[in-house]
Amino acid sequence: MVSQAATRPTYVGIGAQKCASTWLHRMLEAHPQVCVPAVKEVDFFSYRYDRGYQWYERCFAGRHDSTQPARACGEISPSYFSEPAVPARVAEYLPEAKILVSLRDPVQRALSNHRHEVKEGHLTGDDLSFEYGLRNNPMYVEQGRYATHLKKWLRHFARDQILVILMDDVEADPRGVCRKVYEFVGVDESFVPPGHEERQNGSYATRSPTLTRIKDAAYATTRAPGLRWAWEFAAAAGLKPLYRGLNVVPSEAVIPPPQPQTLAHLRQTFEPEIRELETLLDRSLCSWLQQH
Repeated sequence: MVSQAATRPTYVGIGAQKCASTWLHRMLEAHPQVCVPAVKEVDFFSYRYDRGYQWYERCFAGRHDSTQPARACGEISPSYFSEPAVPARVAEYLPEAKILVSLRDPVQRALSNHRHEVKEGHLTGDDLSFEYGLRNNPMYVEQGRYATHLKKWLRHFARDQILVILMDDVEADPRGVCRKVYEFVGVDESFVPPGHEERQNGSYATRSPTLTRIKDAAYATTRAPGLRWAWEFAAAAGLKPLYRGLNVVPSEAVIPPPQPQTLAHLRQTFEPEIRELETLLDRSLCSWLQQH
């Protein structure tokens, strides 16, 4: 059991990016026996490793404000999945940790990755096509090499320490996935989290990346213990629909449809990875190999 004062994580969520990691974080955050940091993506083992373990542990200190004792503590950073150095770093610091992996059809993941880059203002200009995004950002494909990355984690962690969640299952049976995740991290699996059937991070674009960053910063601030009421008050006051009306537009309004030959080529690229992942998971992924 993890005491309320404990700061050493018992699980680590590693992505992949755009594979329901936000939904997974919120389902864990909602559980009264789970301690999570103020922000979802701490990125310690990938981008902030030079800050040291003490800094990392402070991210969890005082975060559990439930009346129930914390039985699990952890964070989810999608940057961990494909960064080569991260598996060994996590294994050295947390050899007994439970590892959560969430995956989806890699072509759909790449498309979602592109929409995210446009929404965040990382990709700008007159050409916002998926084809240009692929040429601009190699990580669209690299993040989808699931078998390659998962094998690196399996060199450092036993298979029963790793739970692989498919976005297909989240969409088909979110309650069942919650039970499986809760049981895996060692908390009461009978708990029903609010909003478990809601879709997180829907597809949209923004007019102003600056306004988006301001909104995200305000949201992160109100995640601190005792301040959650502030975000709820803002939502009740109608600020959320006001923001969406001012800054949110459908993705298809700014991003043209991907070309069929582009999607076909991507499926061919990912096929060997998908076949190997089927073997690693002992599960058919035939729907990922079909043209959509």
